[in-house]
Amino acid sequence: MKTKFKISLALLLLATISNAQHTVILKNATPQASATLAGGNSVVIGDGAGNALANSAGQNTFVGFISGMSNTTATDNTFIGWGTGSGTTTGTYNTFMGRSAGGANVAGNSNTYLGSLAGLNSTGSGNIFIGFGAGRDELGANKLYIANGATATPLIWGDFADSRLKFHAKVAIGGNVSTAFGNFPTTAGGVNVSNYNLFVKGGILTDEVRVALSTTWADYVFAKDYQLPTIKEVEKFIDDNGHLPNVPSAKQVKEEGIELGEMAKIQQEKIEELMLYIIQQNKRIEALEAKLNTK
Repeated sequence: MKTKFKISLALLLLATISNAQHTVILKNATPQASATLAGGNSVVIGDGAGNALANSAGQNTFVGFISGMSNTTATDNTFIGWGTGSGTTTGTYNTFMGRSAGGANVAGNSNTYLGSLAGLNSTGSGNIFIGFGAGRDELGANKLYIANGATATPLIWGDFADSRLKFHAKVAIGGNVSTAFGNFPTTAGGVNVSNYNLFVKGGILTDEVRVALSTTWADYVFAKDYQLPTIKEVEKFIDDNGHLPNVPSAKQVKEEGIELGEMAKIQQEKIEELMLYIIQQNKRIEALEAKLNTK
């Protein structure tokens, strides 16, 4: 039984080894004449794989039905899977793994596509696509896609040429090898933060933070119809509440934290109110001085 199996396997597979070119070709049918001795230092396994290889096309590895079938003079490609890199003719230094990955690539160089249908229709260079169908329809160059499906908004998108990176998801930063970040917070005290997209555990050190305000700046204090509280009203509010009007209390800040933009606006409001009080006091002082000078 074992002998019969070995004979059947030998009849099924035909191996051609060229010592001159250091090439191994393994197929289930007689390879084309151009592939018999072509492609130095190459490995070709699968029916139709590497059928167009020329003698100058070396250091290639094609594994799978029609993988690298159109490759003519390109070198240093690794195609593993059914139909991987089947359209590539001259593109070099590509690595395609997964059914039909990089199938439409012709002359693109230095691409890495990992996953079935990854980069299927892509023709650019310098791309990295990871995941099923990742970057399938991306026609540009130097892009990064990490996705589970053919989408223009992958989980992670990048542009190597412009040094840009996008995350189309909530992002958590922090924790360590012994303590995981944990679940994404949905509240901070009584505040709903479920729509927030970046969570950092530990701290942030940066040279500058710019906040885009969603509300107006505090110059409304200088409007003619602004109701500036009197000093006595402010004093009474402080006595009753222990903090300035329109400013969160220490208890509220401890429980809910602060919004930087909103807090900056509130502080500016108080600065502008103080300036109005100073102007009022200065007018009173000038009036008293003028009255004294008339005596």
